[in-house]
Amino acid sequence: MDLIFADEPNSPTPEAEQPTRAPWCVLLVDDDREVHAVTRLALKGFQFQGCALDLLSAHSAEEGRQVFNQRDDIALAIVDVVMETDHAGLDLVHYVRNTLDNHRTRLVLRTGQPGQAPEDKVIREYDIDDYKEKTELTIQKLRTLLYSKLRAYRDLCLIEYQRDGLARVLGATAMVQNAESLTIFASAVLDQLTSLLRVDRSALYCIVLPKGDGSAKETKTIAATGEFVQYTTDRGCADLPEIVSKRFAEVLAQKAPQHFDDAYVVYTPGKNGGGNMLYLKHAAALGKMDRQLLEIYTQSVAITFDNINLQDDLRETQKELVYTLADAVEARSQATSAHVKRVALICEMLARLYGLPESQVALIKTASPLHDIGKVAIPDAILHKPGKLDAAEWALMQQHAQIGLDILRRSTRPLMRLGAEIALSHHEHWDGTGYPNGLKGTDIPIAGRITALADVFDALGSKRCYKQPWPQSEVVAAIREARGRQFEPALVDLLLDHLDAFEAIRIEYPDD
Repeated sequence: MDLIFADEPNSPTPEAEQPTRAPWCVLLVDDDREVHAVTRLALKGFQFQGCALDLLSAHSAEEGRQVFNQRDDIALAIVDVVMETDHAGLDLVHYVRNTLDNHRTRLVLRTGQPGQAPEDKVIREYDIDDYKEKTELTIQKLRTLLYSKLRAYRDLCLIEYQRDGLARVLGATAMVQNAESLTIFASAVLDQLTSLLRVDRSALYCIVLPKGDGSAKETKTIAATGEFVQYTTDRGCADLPEIVSKRFAEVLAQKAPQHFDDAYVVYTPGKNGGGNMLYLKHAAALGKMDRQLLEIYTQSVAITFDNINLQDDLRETQKELVYTLADAVEARSQATSAHVKRVALICEMLARLYGLPESQVALIKTASPLHDIGKVAIPDAILHKPGKLDAAEWALMQQHAQIGLDILRRSTRPLMRLGAEIALSHHEHWDGTGYPNGLKGTDIPIAGRITALADVFDALGSKRCYKQPWPQSEVVAAIREARGRQFEPALVDLLLDHLDAFEAIRIEYPDD
């Protein structure tokens, strides 16, 4: 080929900059080896945004296909039209855009036979970014072409990154919002943030608690990863590494995010003078886009945090009300309030050993203290009778199951509805001889079966107005005898197999 680049006036070469990222990948597809040599010479020392070129060569359209199949980081491809065939370059363009679905790489067609591929038709029918005749590409025009197309490629990558980042933000937020407790929530936050930003997995999540009059604040770590994992359990700010503690103090004082050389610290205010803080360690300073993504995410996180905190408060209030109500019933029966707590804990352990989902385990634990709520309508003379009840008294006592149901079933809340179910069914027997409905086997709700065993197990070992506590051996013998008759065999086996753990509950919460 006689002319590769047209003559041009001498033009200065841009000063070299210090590379800040990987080289820009540029692919030259041409069957003329001289074109490759001259192009490399013309682009010697070329840099864009401080980064050099990684100039790849393919000497046929087929070789070009192979390179595209192997690389997904090609910023620009300069493709000859006529190679193996008169339209080999056009076929390669079609393959890249349609078969590989690659719309990021900038494609420039270059031809030495313009008559064989009319410019207007090519630009109209093929998804290319430019069309050049080899005779019109001077060295400066080639460099100008690269500046233009690399800018376009950079901007497309940024748009894709932003789109991907937004998708990750939305996905991460959704996952975090599904968390049911502050600890789970905090752990989810750290996992999603480190993934979202692709940073070092060393991170801390702290809640900020108002003290006393609300003027002073203290921090409590509720989740940690990476090098901070040892600070997971309720560590105060003073217990954290000195540099972390100092940075937290700065952020708290300014109530604004702070960017450090190796970390990013975020503070989001909460309600009632509290808030939360995130400490994310990173190897390099976060870019503008990463900071924007993080700010969007933390705003959503702050709202979620407040909602979960409110939910936790409501759940704790609900639990307190249940225990208070159950304690009042037990007080009428002249039983100790510790019985209520023990039954709840025994139910929790049995439900978990039985393999129930954790959500159901938690609900049974909270609802089980309501099992005898119907006793509020039973006369004191019957409740406090030291001896055996006669037939009429026993018939009246049995009504407490139905009364409990009537009290609680008016509510639509899951906790109260489960409490109603337990109140009605916890005196049903596995063999169908129980009351009030004579249910048998698995027709008895699982929560009722669990509470029945927990209630009797604890009652036998506790003092009542009509008896002294039984020794453990007698309790075990009675439970074993009732296996398959009063209680579900599988539940009895679980209790006896883990007897020490259940007895430990009695030791931890003794009768007054």
